[in-house]
Amino acid sequence: MSDSVIIGLEIHAYLNTKSKLFCSCSTNIGNAEPNSQTCPFCLGHPGAKPVLNELAVELATKIGLALGCEINKEFFFSRKTYFYPDLANNYQITQYEIPVAGKGKLVLPSGKKVGITRVHMEIDPAALVHPHGMQDSNYSLIDYNRSGFPLVEIVTDPDMTSPKEAREFLNTLEGVLSFLEVLIPNTTLKVDCNISINGGNRVEIKNVSGFVAAEKALNFELNRQKKEANLNKKIEQHTRIFNSDTGTTIEARKKETEDDYGYIFDPDLTAVILDEDEIQRIKEEMPELPQQKAKKFQQEYGIGEYDSFVLCSDKLLSDLFEELMQKGADAVVSSKLLTREVLAVLNHDSLTLKDVEVSVGALFDLVELLKEKKVSDKNAKQAVINYISGDKTSPAKYLAKSNLLISEEIDLNGVVAKIFEENVSAIEEYKGGNEKVLNFLAGLVMRETKGAVSPQKVQELLKLKLDG
Repeated sequence: MSDSVIIGLEIHAYLNTKSKLFCSCSTNIGNAEPNSQTCPFCLGHPGAKPVLNELAVELATKIGLALGCEINKEFFFSRKTYFYPDLANNYQITQYEIPVAGKGKLVLPSGKKVGITRVHMEIDPAALVHPHGMQDSNYSLIDYNRSGFPLVEIVTDPDMTSPKEAREFLNTLEGVLSFLEVLIPNTTLKVDCNISINGGNRVEIKNVSGFVAAEKALNFELNRQKKEANLNKKIEQHTRIFNSDTGTTIEARKKETEDDYGYIFDPDLTAVILDEDEIQRIKEEMPELPQQKAKKFQQEYGIGEYDSFVLCSDKLLSDLFEELMQKGADAVVSSKLLTREVLAVLNHDSLTLKDVEVSVGALFDLVELLKEKKVSDKNAKQAVINYISGDKTSPAKYLAKSNLLISEEIDLNGVVAKIFEENVSAIEEYKGGNEKVLNFLAGLVMRETKGAVSPQKVQELLKLKLDG
């Protein structure tokens, strides 16, 4: 009998504001000296009072609306009490009883609906610096520049049933957030992963950076729990951390309950009231979201459902596609180039479009070559690899310079004759009924010509000569 798996996620992200959540200190800390972007409130000085950043409330509300959540017209902040050096006040200002939004859902490309429990705001703690690494340092330094950064936390229902599905959710969520443009650019989402099997106690993996790491952490923890269950060991509720170098999780501490934190209303902050007019204004300013844009791409440009969802998984990718459409590029060829070749190269090198410079004009020229069947898919991909790797030569110029364009001048009959002469046994196999040999021979012809001939013409000529 297969194990039943239950996974829930808590995603933390930095809201894109110029100042912190409860003070005017800048969030643009860059290479600032430690503790230079602070004020009495950041440092927990007695008498320092918080002042709420209204833009942060608006951005969190946008996220709630995009996830189909119920927006609470009145909510407040609480103090989550715990004693640790990264909290100067010995409490974190967060939302507990009534968050900014709750009860929503996100539909994945697979059709699976994942419930959203809540969307709430909180402040980020300070950064602990271990001069000789966490294991080898006998003291730690504290940098309060980050203390008070506005965080949004998105908590899901425990609706996911595999690590792969959890990663699909995270990818889909990232697409929504990228379209909203509500997060600080070039920051990584942090994920707390909760997982249990067969109705047992859940284990939380804290503070995992990135989606690939989250999937790996969940896979390791799933296998660990299965082994424990097979040995009839009870899985206790506790917290673990993920070591990205070893791909393993290790126990950090026994899991606290909510009661352990002693939540109380923050007496320094009044309730936040959002009236209907304000919520309506935010709704009207909402951008087109990924699912809406994907349907538009299908209807206006005739591209497939899968390609449209992939294009809309990233705002920069969908923007690039729309710029190609504005230049009059072929929609189907463009979507195939972006979702197959360009993304494959980026993923292979662990890059995103934010990391590279891509010219729409250069891609347009490559789309035209593909449309006119002047370049093979294989050589087009090689041109993309060369272009994204940092070579400023456009794909079209690279293909021409490298003699990788399909040429009408190549003596295709002569090449086929040479291949036949060198592969007599393969020809006999084909005539004996093994039609798979045709693809083998076609591959040899393409290799001999460096892809500078039409694959379709190669197949047609081979069949003509073999069947004639």
